[in-house]
Amino acid sequence: MMHNLLTDSLIRVDGDDGRRRGLSLPGVFEAMVADSVAAFPALRPHQRHAWHAFLAQLAVLALVKAGGTDPPRREQEWRAVLRHLTPGFQRDEPWCLVVEDPSKPAFMQCPAAGGLSAYKKRHTTPDDLDLLVTAKNHDVKAAIASDGLPDDWLFALIDLQTMSGFLGAGNYGIARMNGGFSSRPCLGLAPGYGSVGAHLFHDIQRMIESRDRLIEQYAPDYFLADDGVGLLWLEPWDGTESLRLDQLDPYFIEICRRVRLQRRDGRIVALVGTSRRPRIAAREAMGNVGDHWTPVSRMGKALSLSRTGFRYDRLHRLVLDEREFTLPPAMRVNASSAASWRLVARGVAAGQGKTEGYHERSDIVFGPRVTKSLMSLGGERDTLNDLANAQLEEIKEVLAALRFAIAIAASGGKDAASIGQSDRKKAHPYLGRMDTVADSHFFDFLQRRFEASEAERPKVRLTFAKLLIDRAKALLEEATGAVPCARIRRFRARARATSAFWSRLRRSDSVFSDQEDIFATSHSEEDERAR
Repeated sequence: MMHNLLTDSLIRVDGDDGRRRGLSLPGVFEAMVADSVAAFPALRPHQRHAWHAFLAQLAVLALVKAGGTDPPRREQEWRAVLRHLTPGFQRDEPWCLVVEDPSKPAFMQCPAAGGLSAYKKRHTTPDDLDLLVTAKNHDVKAAIASDGLPDDWLFALIDLQTMSGFLGAGNYGIARMNGGFSSRPCLGLAPGYGSVGAHLFHDIQRMIESRDRLIEQYAPDYFLADDGVGLLWLEPWDGTESLRLDQLDPYFIEICRRVRLQRRDGRIVALVGTSRRPRIAAREAMGNVGDHWTPVSRMGKALSLSRTGFRYDRLHRLVLDEREFTLPPAMRVNASSAASWRLVARGVAAGQGKTEGYHERSDIVFGPRVTKSLMSLGGERDTLNDLANAQLEEIKEVLAALRFAIAIAASGGKDAASIGQSDRKKAHPYLGRMDTVADSHFFDFLQRRFEASEAERPKVRLTFAKLLIDRAKALLEEATGAVPCARIRRFRARARATSAFWSRLRRSDSVFSDQEDIFATSHSEEDERAR
């Protein structure tokens, strides 16, 4: 046996004191309790949620089995409660990365009672084992970690086993996603004041508090309140049988692939076997299995993240407008205190046989009043949603005006009826940049608008509108000088595009029609340009 996570200092950690050191898994929990961890240098961005969810689920499983709710503070105490999860293994086999005897479990690796003859595929690097599949090897280069250290393999194993989708015959995905070509998303709130440790132990506390409610919600078809399987890698699996959801603990840590790490020529390699059935029979659940961080649609399906990721309009639908999705438990916090909360949204957009980008948002911080409104029904929550809808309409208006004006410019200054599809396509790069501007300011202005008095809200709206329009003006000016256009028509195209931009914004049914102050500066600018 090699690389015992309970005793060996294998996990590299950057502390808040600026020092890098190695810690055991119990040592990581001790440091996280103290919120003294700044980063895990071996952890790749797309692995962050897998690691966070693993630590949270593992801690809850250990605390519940130990009969307590307060997390230990010392490494030796964590070691004891973790060992309590795996009685009967005096040599800590379930916590070792490499165990020579295939009939014994290893960390995140189920026993292979029949030996490893069916484990035919071999991976020599941890990133090659990892779940991430890139269509053109662009986003994250594959198989480059030739000198992978134990924690590189640790994070790759956890990511593969707890986040993977379907990848060809015999390679089934996890239960916590809606179909094989989906992914396991994360949407939650973290304390605004702390680091990764504060986030982890907030989630642990909430998961313990909501455990009984979760079991009741999914009874009688899912989960066991007592003695449910929690660590799936302890169970033998030959690839022909599936576990049922009613055999599991609600916070089960799953494995979806048959993997064994071996030591060959002084280096770790991974041997992988296929399976005839998924590890958990959960197809009908469509990912709705009580995951702490997964939004579920009103139709009972887990969120499937698209390539648009967590853009402002998508987050509006997930966080503010509950007509389509219910908030996951990780979005429910105690909003009675005067605390701020940081939104954490993460996920890989999955496709058929590929991934379509890793998406993460952690730049949005909600103040106490906004957080309290998110936790409520009706009242201020409705007001917040109404203001968000108003901002979406304002952004839509500016984007439409910019699209129309750039199409006019690309056409050489033709009238609207003569604009072709190719002219409209010329606007796409500029619309993307405009959308990025809107995205970066959307939630900041939403909070300012919400927290302002009734008398002050029009001023905040005006500031937001001017910001959007000023940026759109700059992009239009850039576009009119750059889009392909006959030189002899360039001056006319620019003049007509500018006129079309303002005409579109000022039309009678524009969302800005009741706010003439937006155009006060613009009138004088146009007059000056005309002269």
